[in-house]
Amino acid sequence: MEFTIGRDEFLKALAKVQGIVSSRGPMPILANVLLEAGENSVSVFATNLDMGLRGVFPAKVAARGSVTAQAKKLHDIVRELPSAPIQVKTDDDGRCRVSCGKSRFNLATIDAAEFPGFPSFDRGAMINIDAEMLSDMIRRTSYAVSQDETRITLNGALFEVAKTRVRMVATDGHRLAFVEREGAFGVKDQVKAIIARKAIAELGKLLAESGEEEAGLRFLLQDNHIVFERGAQTLAVRLIEGAYPNYEQVIPKSFERKAEVEVAEFVHSLRRVATLADEKSHMTRLSFSQGRLELASEGGEIGEAKDEIAAEYEGEEMTVGLNALYLLELLNSIGGDKVAIKMIDQLSPVLVQPPSDNSILCIVMPMRL
Repeated sequence: MEFTIGRDEFLKALAKVQGIVSSRGPMPILANVLLEAGENSVSVFATNLDMGLRGVFPAKVAARGSVTAQAKKLHDIVRELPSAPIQVKTDDDGRCRVSCGKSRFNLATIDAAEFPGFPSFDRGAMINIDAEMLSDMIRRTSYAVSQDETRITLNGALFEVAKTRVRMVATDGHRLAFVEREGAFGVKDQVKAIIARKAIAELGKLLAESGEEEAGLRFLLQDNHIVFERGAQTLAVRLIEGAYPNYEQVIPKSFERKAEVEVAEFVHSLRRVATLADEKSHMTRLSFSQGRLELASEGGEIGEAKDEIAAEYEGEEMTVGLNALYLLELLNSIGGDKVAIKMIDQLSPVLVQPPSDNSILCIVMPMRL
């Protein structure tokens, strides 16, 4: 195998897979990246068995073939090279030779035949979906994915696609994020997939790629994988198996109290009060009354904090205890100028959403005062 590729293009290709490679995996070869030279391009593929990312990049190929080399070391080498053509070739001894200008590197390899294959899928059956829309849905929900490894199904976000709508839901049992978008989606049967937290992060990177704005996004659910393709990049993800919780049961259908507050003012007030909140629970008391919202926290021997902001409030006065960090994360995901806070009582789930958009909502479970 022998090919020549631009340094910047090669660095970009290797940087994309750094979040995929597994240096501590069950197989040493998973720390490697697979380079496959074709007619006029090079495929760069990395996998950790739970997900794999493959990209195809233009190159001058002198001899076809494939090789695997340590992904991080190869990336570190290319990063330090000047912006000039890089030659990559394999010799009879199986070593991978990398050269650029007067720099020469000799890398150990593992037989490419041992590298796990990319999941097979029917490209012709892939379904188009708007990349910008999906990127926004990930941004609005990914913060609520559980990090508790013992709750397997909550370690991912639920991705649902029907003929006229798409949903993404995430929850860790204490909070829930939900977003729905309407449209015409070319699915025959409803798609339901639980995508792992790390895979959601890699998909977000793929969607945020600069220079890919014109590239459409397509996906396909096949067996126990979901495959996303954008331009020359293909991400295959092994799905989390199991039943996702019935999230619709958690969403209250009616409310007795409602407040509207300025998002920026609410965020600044929360940050001030949270400085003296309990370091474990981060509990902040929110007291709602006509025209105002009072925030308070207690940090034991450290001290206590109080603040007040303006609020449009409907209903009887009420105080509820909520995790300040949860509130800050959901407010960052919602954005906008104002936010609506809807409540039933002190012990019922609190719903937060944009005042005029019911397709976005965040649920936070209250804490006992």
